[in-house]
Amino acid sequence: MITERVDDIPLLVAKLEESNLSQHLNRYFPDHGNWTGLDGGKLAVVFLTYVLSLGDHRLNHVESWAGERLFTLRHSLNAANLTQKDFTDDRLGSLMERFSDESKWDKFEADHNKEMLDIYDLRPSKEVVRLDALIVQSFRDQGEHFKRGYSKQHRADLPQLKVMVATVDPLSMPLSSVIVSGNKADDNLYQDVVKKLEKSMPKKQQLFVGDAKLSSTGNRAYLQNKEQFYLTPLSETQCSKEQLSAYLGNKPDKLTAVFGEAKTNDKKAPLKAHAFEQQEDIYCEDLDITWTERRIIVYSPSYSNQLNKKLDERKEVVEQKLKTLLEPKQGKKKWKNKAELEVSVTQLLKKYKLQKFIDVEVKENLSLRPVQKYRDRPARVKEELSFSLEVQVNEEALAAHRLKLGWRVYATNAPVTYLSTKEAVICYRQEYRIEHKFNELLNKITSLMPVYLKKDHRIKALIRLLLLALKFVSVIEYQVRQELENTEQKIKGLYVGNPGRATAKPTSKMILEAFKNITLVIMPIQNQIFIKISELKPIQQQLLKFLKISPSAYLGLEQVSFSDSHLGET
Repeated sequence: MITERVDDIPLLVAKLEESNLSQHLNRYFPDHGNWTGLDGGKLAVVFLTYVLSLGDHRLNHVESWAGERLFTLRHSLNAANLTQKDFTDDRLGSLMERFSDESKWDKFEADHNKEMLDIYDLRPSKEVVRLDALIVQSFRDQGEHFKRGYSKQHRADLPQLKVMVATVDPLSMPLSSVIVSGNKADDNLYQDVVKKLEKSMPKKQQLFVGDAKLSSTGNRAYLQNKEQFYLTPLSETQCSKEQLSAYLGNKPDKLTAVFGEAKTNDKKAPLKAHAFEQQEDIYCEDLDITWTERRIIVYSPSYSNQLNKKLDERKEVVEQKLKTLLEPKQGKKKWKNKAELEVSVTQLLKKYKLQKFIDVEVKENLSLRPVQKYRDRPARVKEELSFSLEVQVNEEALAAHRLKLGWRVYATNAPVTYLSTKEAVICYRQEYRIEHKFNELLNKITSLMPVYLKKDHRIKALIRLLLLALKFVSVIEYQVRQELENTEQKIKGLYVGNPGRATAKPTSKMILEAFKNITLVIMPIQNQIFIKISELKPIQQQLLKFLKISPSAYLGLEQVSFSDSHLGET
């Protein structure tokens, strides 16, 4: 008797091939003359299936995994002659060599993106494209691409790659990426990824959303010149504290209120923000263009509370450190002069960013202490210098500063008819979507970290493949959620240990895990072969329906024919 774990393999292969992925890959990365067996496009599909099913990207594990699922893979790929040796790490390594060709990959990506956008009808009237960079670190020596740079993971000692990614809402589906060495600044990468994206999404007046590093005048001017829209918070370089104070000085009496979603029908929707607008004329000397920009000044109560709490904590720490600064203790530094102590106080206030709110005066105290005669030393009066600190909190400046906390300035060139004040605030508050996608890439679904490959160009190819895999993860999640939303229902049975719990927003991981433990059993008895696959549960049938995948992707396994050689190989 032979058994195979079918699990989510037919689902994943069906979804990957729905956009003719293997054909697109074969068109731009054809097999060379000595290549035999399963073609490169289908081999890539199997590798992506392995990654999404197991959350593992190690090339040398695919062969044994595929060898235990040959009948399932033959049926799903319609490849009757497929063998375990089609999945060796040498063949997969050869694929990585092919996919490291950046110019060919860009052409493939643009072509495949167009098909995906058409198949899944992802061309809404308002396309929101989110731009952000992620860091891929690795325990290795610095090389051509892995360089040390600013680390979001606080590991500046590790060399890294930087990947600028463009995703499209509402799926948060990665559409384009630029991979550079880790010491490159983000600011210069936004234009590169937009240029790439234009090949698959040439439409004008798309809304590009990014963090404060997108807000450089050059980036905003570039998008304005390309007839595209942008939405970004302004850095302090682009909008100074004095400019913010001027905006707040002209704040209207009535502000636009932005509410979140109510958790229950009985509960009022929570207030998330207040906002008002100003306009500024912007000039870019490099492109010699001028345009009018909307400045959206937004106040978030929760953000204000968070900043005020941190301010109070910093103030408390500094006041405590100032109290103990002059305490005489063993092993503690003794201050020799006033200037030295003043430098230390200034550094302390600067470190905690309180130099404008706390005034500290260092005072010298000279005292005379009589010293008795000892042996041949005469009695004398010794001068002793000590210091004291007079600390004064500038309450007026502190109160004025607190009034500014929680306010932030956003810039957009989109007209109000396209993006209202309220829509702009809500749109940027959904920036977490791209961060979630990065977490899926690095840690959860495709588990890029840690990186096992050694060659830099193969790692770049791997990152491209994993971002490609995340496109389909986004599609799976989006299709199921859309069906649930359209039918106004929730789905049960996806939470391990709590089958009665319902959700209208299942994650792709929950969806795929619902297909675990589907098993294929093959029993050769005398001159007959009996084949049986686990019966599909109602929730599995429902998910397949939502994903527009025929149950025959699974049930068809009972109809396949097997040769003696295939049975002997397994």
